[in-house]
Amino acid sequence: MTSLHWSRYREQGFSLGIRFLFWLHHRLGPIAFKAAVYPVAFSYYLKNRAGRLAIQEYLQLYTARYPDAGIQANWRTGFNVFLNFANSARDKLEAWFSGFPADRVNFPKRDFLHQVVAGGKGGVLIGSHLGNLEVCRALGSLTDVRVNVLVHTKHAKKFNRMMQRLNPKSQLCLIQVTEVTPTLAMKLSLAVERGELVVIVGDRTPVNSHGRTCTVDFLGRPANFPLGPYILAALLKCPVYTLFCLRSPTGYDIYMDKLCDQVEMKRGNREGHLYILAAEFARRLEHYCRLAPLQWYNFYPFWNQK
Repeated sequence: MTSLHWSRYREQGFSLGIRFLFWLHHRLGPIAFKAAVYPVAFSYYLKNRAGRLAIQEYLQLYTARYPDAGIQANWRTGFNVFLNFANSARDKLEAWFSGFPADRVNFPKRDFLHQVVAGGKGGVLIGSHLGNLEVCRALGSLTDVRVNVLVHTKHAKKFNRMMQRLNPKSQLCLIQVTEVTPTLAMKLSLAVERGELVVIVGDRTPVNSHGRTCTVDFLGRPANFPLGPYILAALLKCPVYTLFCLRSPTGYDIYMDKLCDQVEMKRGNREGHLYILAAEFARRLEHYCRLAPLQWYNFYPFWNQK
């Protein structure tokens, strides 16, 4: 059975619910937020049937793959994923507005990032919808490195409108894009040459039907992963890293690891290295899913996309 592409689903109640929770937290405090987050998350859980089914499929595959993990694929666990997502929205907005507090970010490889930037050239960081990638915007305040985040246009506009209402003075390093054009590639190339970082997610297939994907194993079943992040890195001729940011009891843990020094596209097998990198990214995504199984916020059909 096939399903609609993720970009064709509407995020019901998305903007209103998050704005309400954010207002409560900043005007009435964390106690009011905690009191409201349960009904808001449950309302979104009930309304978003596609999201419920997508999370249920993920949990079923996860429990089949790791039966000793202590995770049950039932509605309670599914609701906890929605609840975690609602809680992460507060941190998401704080990271965008004022930067996440440094004392709540555990980043063991901070010195490694300093070394990367000290080399005079930036790189491409491939993240995901596991955890809270937006908190990684704290990389800028933690290391004095400019971070450019590529986001899907439709959702970026929703976020931008919401943040403009809440904080008109907010300035974000968000680049709205549906495909990599020569103009965008040139802009990003200059940014990388200045030692800046480019962040793009590796678990969303292209909005453009002409975008390239490959099928690799993820949680024991073939799934489509985009090749765009690796094609972009090949154009920029820069190192590629994976980036995961997982919530912990004390804040967030940031994991940054090198994927390759440079993407190779050889004649006769131009996509061979791309497939290898996509498969390795899927393997790492699964690894970090094991560390935080209820933090993969993918509310769309993932294994059966058109």
